[in-house]
Amino acid sequence: MSLLKQMANMKAFRRDSLVIETGGIVLMLVALFFMVALFNFHAEDEIYIVSLPWHEVFSEGAKAIAAVIHNPLGLFGARISVFFIRVLLGYPSGMLFLGFLVLGWHLFRMKSLRPALVFLLYSLLIALDLSAMFGLSTASFGDVMSGATGRMMASFLSTVIGYAGAWALTSILGIALTFYMGRNLFSQIISSLTSFSGRVSATLEARKAERVRRQNEKLERQAMKQAAKMAAAQEKERKKSAARGADVPAEKTAPRPVAVEPVEPEPEPAKVSEPPLLTEPVLARVDDSEGDDLAELPVDLGDGPEMIIKQGFHEQEADLDARRLKVKTRDRVPYRFPSIDLLQKPKDDDERYDERHLADSKNRLLEKLNIYKIDVVKISTTVGPRVTLFELELAPDVKISRVKSLENDLAMALAARGIRIIAPIPGKNAVGVEIPNSKPKTVLMRSVLQVEKFKNNTMALPIALGKNISNEVLIEDLATMPHLLIAGATGAGKSVAINVILTSLLYARRPDEVKFVLVDPKRVELSQYSRLKNHFLPKIPGLDDQIIVTDPQKAVSALRSVVREMERRYEMLEKSGVRNIKEFNSKLPDEAMYYLVVVIDELADLMITAGREVEEPITRLAQMARAVGIHLIVATQRPSVDIITGIIKANFPSRIAFQVASKVDSRTILDISGADQLLGNGDMLFQSASMPKPSRVQCPFVSSSEVDAITTFIGSQPSQKEACFLPMPPDSGNGSSSGGGQDRDGRDSMFEEAARLIVMHQQASVSLLQRRLRLGFSRAGRIMDQLEYSGIVSAGDGSKPREVLVKSEDSLELLLRNLD
Repeated sequence: MSLLKQMANMKAFRRDSLVIETGGIVLMLVALFFMVALFNFHAEDEIYIVSLPWHEVFSEGAKAIAAVIHNPLGLFGARISVFFIRVLLGYPSGMLFLGFLVLGWHLFRMKSLRPALVFLLYSLLIALDLSAMFGLSTASFGDVMSGATGRMMASFLSTVIGYAGAWALTSILGIALTFYMGRNLFSQIISSLTSFSGRVSATLEARKAERVRRQNEKLERQAMKQAAKMAAAQEKERKKSAARGADVPAEKTAPRPVAVEPVEPEPEPAKVSEPPLLTEPVLARVDDSEGDDLAELPVDLGDGPEMIIKQGFHEQEADLDARRLKVKTRDRVPYRFPSIDLLQKPKDDDERYDERHLADSKNRLLEKLNIYKIDVVKISTTVGPRVTLFELELAPDVKISRVKSLENDLAMALAARGIRIIAPIPGKNAVGVEIPNSKPKTVLMRSVLQVEKFKNNTMALPIALGKNISNEVLIEDLATMPHLLIAGATGAGKSVAINVILTSLLYARRPDEVKFVLVDPKRVELSQYSRLKNHFLPKIPGLDDQIIVTDPQKAVSALRSVVREMERRYEMLEKSGVRNIKEFNSKLPDEAMYYLVVVIDELADLMITAGREVEEPITRLAQMARAVGIHLIVATQRPSVDIITGIIKANFPSRIAFQVASKVDSRTILDISGADQLLGNGDMLFQSASMPKPSRVQCPFVSSSEVDAITTFIGSQPSQKEACFLPMPPDSGNGSSSGGGQDRDGRDSMFEEAARLIVMHQQASVSLLQRRLRLGFSRAGRIMDQLEYSGIVSAGDGSKPREVLVKSEDSLELLLRNLD
């Protein structure tokens, strides 16, 4: 009876298990169906779905709608997507379907349901939180990411605790939910991935050991065969000697042991038996021993090609102080170039490299590529100051995109901070992998200036950018760039790069050949160059008290003054019948123009405070100033599209990208990713108009004490006889003295333009002013308050939009005249 009961219980258990597994499969299929329907939402489907009632699903009209609908799951899929996107939570609803998918998987695998239910609850709560956060956003995609429910929650929260409080509450809730409810799931995923990688590595090690064991057995068999052949030959020789010894006197047979000379090759089998020690295939492959047997070992092992280490570029050094240091300017004032001894002397260049680190990196790289069936035919290495470039020549059947997709996997395998893949290397049939060095070298300013190519250059504005991977000093002409955009995160090396560029020009050009307009909103980065006010810094009318421009509104006046100087120079070129500054200086040497370099250390601060007032003169200078010898160097630590706009970016073909936080920032600067994998501390990517891809360069380091020494030396010399003045900026007396972009009566300088924009669109919102006028949130809010005070828009009423009280542009012009 007990046996029958057990059999009955087993049948019932199997029946229940089948039901549970079937339920899990059905739940997963339903969740996948809903997810596919949701993520195939199309806005045009909403028009047809709203006009089609449920009871007409099988009508002729439904068939006509089904033919034009975009959702691949038909009318039902389109109705589901419209319901969840528009009515419920928007795209975050997919988190809820993911929770049901996990629950169905646990049912199917007969696992514990507690983790799945916890994840289901977490997905529901995080979907609500994300929907509310997107409801608070003013972005164009906020509607489809929040749904009606998300917008209701956002409106309720912003009314009760304010806009900022709602953002803070939803952010804290999302972080808390993820920390307390999602950490166990994430830890399980990480542990699963870790165990899987451990099993893969153990399998690879076992295969490798088995391959070495088979190779050693093969070598042992070869050694035994060779020893057996030699023993047989020795025995045969001994028998022949014994047969000959029977016919000779006994005294001649005495030295018979000498006839065993073939025994001397016995050490050779001993050599052949040594390959069982080849458990370290790298050392055997690097071995350069003589002998036929050992020369064949690398071919038998098959662990990849040998590595060729290329010699770095050897720059020809030159004593910069050997040139003519004492010169006279055009107004016959003596001037002396700063000595190279003011810069720190580098240590003796040690060109040795860590062969063990290179071999280890090579082996890890090839091992990871072998896992993904990527064959490498040839590998060569170039060791640079900070990184090493591995040039991999791939097999003909390997696609480059496969290597490019393994960037993160290779970084994990090599345990590197970040690697960069160049696929392919321009001009070569190879893929490049840049790996950080174990012992990076510092490039000093003196080492890049004290070379032959800088001393004897014929460039108009030579600047030393640093050393590339081949240890070649990179010297570029700013006059041919013609403008330079520098971007990177805080502390990556932007300010040092500006000091390097200015130092290069101070060592290369006289005060009558180049001038600087320095804009430093941070007030401390370029203050050391104020000592050059009598030599390299022109005076700007209205800004005599500021040698280094630090105020944003005065920066606008300075840039407008440079625009006036550009227009004046074009008039001189037109009168002289020449096309550029070089032809003008050659034709009229007595009236030669100087080059003018405008340096802006932080563009983001100017764009936030001044907006279009800064962008307009920068754009004009970038488009037209090259021919008259005016060049821009613009740096920013916030490389976003609202700072580096499309107009600015289009006119700066030469760019330098230091380390940034994300691939998006890298694409904003260079149009490609890669800057997010840099190492910081001067590691940069340089791209000019003539380069197909950016080049990795190590920017030299110049300290503040070195800059102080150079500027103090130049500042102590006699001043120029004639002071250099730029033209008076246009409208210099209109509002430039009052900060914050406001004119005399307290209204913002963008007030009238904002009023015309709102009346034209008949829509009053702060976000409209932000987008169209490129203003910050605070300034746009103040302008909206001024419009309300002037009677152009109504007062705010919670989340309801303001009403535009002026209905036509004619009425607005009359109102603005009355206000004035």
